[in-house]
This record gives sequence, C-alpha cells and structure tokens, in this order.
Amino acid sequence: MSPALADELFLITLDFQTGKCKLPDPALGIGLSAALLSELVFSGSLVVGEEKLHVGEYPPPADRLTETLFEQTRNDLYRQDLTICEWLAAHRRLVTDLVTDRMVRADEIRRSQVKRLGRTSVRYFPTKPAEAFIRVQRLSSYLRTRIEVSAADALLAALAELVTASKPLLDLDESDREYLGQLVPLLPQPLREVLDSTETAVVAAMRNPNS
Repeated sequence: MSPALADELFLITLDFQTGKCKLPDPALGIGLSAALLSELVFSGSLVVGEEKLHVGEYPPPADRLTETLFEQTRNDLYRQDLTICEWLAAHRRLVTDLVTDRMVRADEIRRSQVKRLGRTSVRYFPTKPAEAFIRVQRLSSYLRTRIEVSAADALLAALAELVTASKPLLDLDESDREYLGQLVPLLPQPLREVLDSTETAVVAAMRNPNS
C-alpha cells in the first residue's frame, strides 16, 4: 500500500457525494496527525519509546510534508522532550490543510469552494472516484477475507476505528473487528503506543474541542 497513511485515512473519512468529511474536526485532526506521525515512525526518522518521541537514524520519506514535519519535530526535540499526545495535540488543527494540500498536488482530490447563506466552505472530491472507492474498500475487504494484512494496514484500520464518531468508517462486522483486535497486539510496540496515545488524544480533543 501507499506509505501515505494520512492520505488513505482522509479518503476513508470523506463522503464522495458531498465532499465533506464524516468526522468532527477534533477527531479528524487527531486521526490525521496520528497517521502522519506513523509515516515518520515507519520510515525510521522518528522513534517512539515510553510514549515519547526521539529522532531516528533514517531520513523521512521523500515528501515535502513529512520532510517539513520531521525538521520541525527534530528542532523541537533538541529543546525539550515531546510526548506522542503533545505532538498530536499540537498538529491537529493544521493537518487537514496539510494532508489535503499533498493530495491536491498528487492529483488525488480536487478542492471546491461552496458558498451558502453568505458563508464559504471547502469541499473535497476525488479526481478519480472509481479508484478512490477501491482504495476506501480495500481495508474492509482485506479484513473480511482474512487476506494477509500488513502492519501498515492493521494500523490504518485501527486508526479508522479509533476516530469513528457514531457511524463506523469501515464496513466491518463483529467478526471482522475481532480479527482486527487480534492483529493490533501483534504490531510493534511503538505502533501500539501511537494507537494508545491516539485514543487518549481523541477523547481529550472531543471533550475540549476549542483547546
């Protein structure tokens, strides 16, 4: 799968008909932040241990967004310790614009401005709806058929479940969720720490959306 986990998660949260996201802003922001952080962890440029971030041994993915986030985080870590929850909270208001900018540059989505009752809102639509639909259904299909699921797939599915509000984002039945529940403990410890901190951060953000 694509290493751009945040792009995949954004598509999963997107209503292709309306161009709106299915999640409230706090949950979406935390989820996308966690996905971006996971991209840096997978690349080895950031390391997670005891819920804190550390600079890794490898460069970030060759992508403008992750390179910028890595440089900012590395500079912050030179000055102070940084927990996963602090990183997620610090980025949650910015990441939707950052991720959608990356996707627009990659021609995966197009941005549309809608004016209604004197207000302007931004909507996003896939440039190739059929391909985007297949990408969105991929995780559910993998979990349903018990196909070999990679660590990145399991992490992404778990993130999609964690940030869900009232309506599930993935088309999973109880058996599929049990299977996902068996996969998550098999993830490397750093990724499990990201998931645990994401759950904590989502709860905090939903309780205090303006903080």
